[in-house]
Amino acid sequence: MKLYNYWRSQSSYRIRIALNLKGLDWEYVPVDLGHGEQHGAAYRKIHPNGQAPVLDDGGRLIFQTMAITEYLEEAYPEPPLYPTDPVERARVRGFILTCTCEAQQRTGRRIRDYVEERFGLEILKEWYGYWTPRSLEMLENLVANHPMTGDFVHGDTPGAADCFLVPYFYQGGYRDADYSATPTLKRIVDNCLAHPAFEKAHPNNQPDVGPDSRF
Repeated sequence: MKLYNYWRSQSSYRIRIALNLKGLDWEYVPVDLGHGEQHGAAYRKIHPNGQAPVLDDGGRLIFQTMAITEYLEEAYPEPPLYPTDPVERARVRGFILTCTCEAQQRTGRRIRDYVEERFGLEILKEWYGYWTPRSLEMLENLVANHPMTGDFVHGDTPGAADCFLVPYFYQGGYRDADYSATPTLKRIVDNCLAHPAFEKAHPNNQPDVGPDSRF
């Protein structure tokens, strides 16, 4: 099993955590998104749209982080990342979709590149300054005072929702996000970061980690 990924990519970070929580053996294949390797002909043969990560499981290529996470759950069910109860599973999926479709959708790499190129760095900083706290607030609202919230997003065992939350917090950290208004999220993230699977997946612990500190 291989994971084509980049050390500081939020999406890549999610799948590294999931693979580690599953206890699977996998090979780290770096794709230098910072220097545009994803746009080259060689990588386009792996992903025609030049996106990362890509999971290669015995030649079967799986795209998109939610699809990859659910593939891992179905192909390698133990230990589980999703609850078995349909209502609880729907809650986890809803949290994940809020991370991907609401939060990251407004602050992802493609948005960043377009806003910076079209309007400049100062407008980009203003954009992030507006959307990052609002996105965090949306996520906080889903976990604060919810009866299914425990040490982690759902219960007292880390799962799929945490795989998506922690990388979003990481991205916010180098944009000077204020976490004081999201105490539940902060507590959950702290619990996650104390877990070996999350520590191993952290961007700073990857073989291709570099000095790239672009906003």
